[in-house]
Amino acid sequence: MKITVSARHTQVSPALRAAAEEKIGRLARRASGLDRADVHFTEERNPRIADKEVCEVSLDGSGHHVRCKASAPDGFGAIDRAVEKLEQQLHKTKTKVLRRYTTALPSGPWASPAS
Repeated sequence: MKITVSARHTQVSPALRAAAEEKIGRLARRASGLDRADVHFTEERNPRIADKEVCEVSLDGSGHHVRCKASAPDGFGAIDRAVEKLEQQLHKTKTKVLRRYTTALPSGPWASPAS
């Protein structure tokens, strides 16, 4: 998987870049067929907003597009929240695809025997 990390109105430290690549890379093992991940960090300039660091992650591959946006007081917390959201979305997508294929085949005691 190709992971791109970028930022706007903020600096991405090497530690934050490494953490983002490592955590998003772990998601690739969970869902097969992901080709590209774009991680984008921004900083809110409004002083009333407590969670200033915003992380947007977009995953592309094999006909699926999964996207999330999370914010936290620091970049590490934002990437953690984004990964949690993405895990839920990938699980939902994977079960939806599996349900589509397993319901097409008759199974169970009520199914007619194969002839």
